[in-house]
Amino acid sequence: MFDISTSKNILTAYGLISRKPVQSRIEANKTLGIRFIHPCGEIIEADVANIFSTQRNTVLAKNNNCICLTEHFMAAAACANLTNVDVFLDAEELPFADGSAMFWFDFFTEHFHSSPLKTFVFKEEIKIIDESDASRYILLQPAQEFSASYQLISNHNYLKTQSYTWNQNLPCSDLLRARTFSSYSENQILGLENWVLGFDDNGFKQDLFFDNEPARHKLLDLIGDLYLSGFNPLALKAKITSVKAGHELNSRMAKKIKEVLS
Repeated sequence: MFDISTSKNILTAYGLISRKPVQSRIEANKTLGIRFIHPCGEIIEADVANIFSTQRNTVLAKNNNCICLTEHFMAAAACANLTNVDVFLDAEELPFADGSAMFWFDFFTEHFHSSPLKTFVFKEEIKIIDESDASRYILLQPAQEFSASYQLISNHNYLKTQSYTWNQNLPCSDLLRARTFSSYSENQILGLENWVLGFDDNGFKQDLFFDNEPARHKLLDLIGDLYLSGFNPLALKAKITSVKAGHELNSRMAKKIKEVLS
């Protein structure tokens, strides 16, 4: 499941949904942004306007043609400052591999050139709150440089509370190596127990790269989702704090960033 093959501008790895190898071929475009090309040929821009679902992963769609699991690709693209590419796929999902975004980053930095980040300034703070639970929110505050933090608060005996803060002075690997996780019982039901990180009351079944790997992965998802604003979140002169948020709140913040900066 973790095997990854690359050849020039092609990366192939197993997809989480299909459980089969998924091929992605990436071609540079000049000024069209990041676009996913559905197997039927439909062009789906990496944009908040095309978000179809935020249940468990971020799904983009156009005319009922979907591309799943976009957030890991987008997080690595943000860290590599990948801006204008077409991603041709032979399935309705992106390669998942080990559930991190590091393999994408390694591929991007080897095969594509990044341009300097153009920074964007905020004058006022933005706060997105879960209407059904005010303890879940994302706060963006003006700052001198980008930083982001995630606080995971859980009632689970093992996860409990953990947090992680990242900025561009830290290696991208500190963020992008963090893998998708789920409860072990859920992984068993879905047949993913030997693939996706799983935990129970005694801890994780696999070795973790970091003690706070779950919080790091949640922050990875946040950065990937925010890139759907059309603005690389790493270019924002802002301090972003996320508390217990997921893809749905991430998408709402991305939409607000697009409104403010467009």
